[in-house]
Amino acid sequence: MSFSTDNPKVEEGKLSDYLPYYREDTGKKVTIHQLLTHTSGIPSYTNLPNFGREVSRNPYPVEEFVKKYCSGDLEFEPGAKFSYNNSGYFLLGAVIEKIAGKPYENVLEERIFKPLGMKNSGYDHYATIMSLPYAAGSLYSTVEDLYIWDQALYSDQLLPAKMKELLFKPHVQTPGGAYGYGWALGKKSCPNPSARSRS
Repeated sequence: MSFSTDNPKVEEGKLSDYLPYYREDTGKKVTIHQLLTHTSGIPSYTNLPNFGREVSRNPYPVEEFVKKYCSGDLEFEPGAKFSYNNSGYFLLGAVIEKIAGKPYENVLEERIFKPLGMKNSGYDHYATIMSLPYAAGSLYSTVEDLYIWDQALYSDQLLPAKMKELLFKPHVQTPGGAYGYGWALGKKSCPNPSARSRS
């Protein structure tokens, strides 16, 4: 398997194709596309009772956490509906590590932060406070670096045009509009400052 942005078909792969240690009955059903669109049906670990108090502060290796907290019985058939899910992002981080053969944070540094010159962004280590959220968060940045990131999305510096089309395509409808790959999509009206009433 190659960690390449030249193959836009990676989203069609099944979870079990990348994580052989994941429970087979679910892994053969759930696709990368469904993880990216929160339609996998896998329960979100953040919804587990007492998760924040009893689990989040304990350090776990990625594989152990996946097996213990991201492998519950499906809540609905994969692809049936949208349900925001942190387990999906955690699993995607594990998939990235498997394909790249290196830690998730190294992939971010080598493929995003360093090429773009985002010198004040990175992976935040929570070890002294909590071991999570891993690929479901754990990033720090600045306004300046986020501007660099925003501008890169208008070019092909990070992703070829075909993959950006997938990124911003409305794959599933949500209560607030639509959802792409990690992006809530819709239109918002911004208030016009000049239209404010004067007293």
